[in-house]
Amino acid sequence: MNKTQYDMEKKICILYLDGIISLKSAMALKEQIILEANSGFLDIILDFNQNVHVDSSGIGAIFNSQKYLVEKKGSLKLKNLGHETLSILKIANLDKLLTII
Repeated sequence: MNKTQYDMEKKICILYLDGIISLKSAMALKEQIILEANSGFLDIILDFNQNVHVDSSGIGAIFNSQKYLVEKKGSLKLKNLGHETLSILKIANLDKLLTII
């Protein structure tokens, strides 16, 4: 992650992702999402860029983070997905379970 942006009025947190989301960074991403949720930001947007690559542990962290937020009455949305990441989600049929904007 490079940058985090907060909309204090709407209580939305945007996490800008960069690089590779694999085992170590996926755990850090999930911890960051939990930290933001515990700080009151239950609606979180993950903003990908074209250079973000996600492996299976990254997908698992995203999916589990969404589940965590929904249980707390929040939401997780994915934005600006690259073609490769979107294709992986479609193959795994997760594009129907995750909110992509």
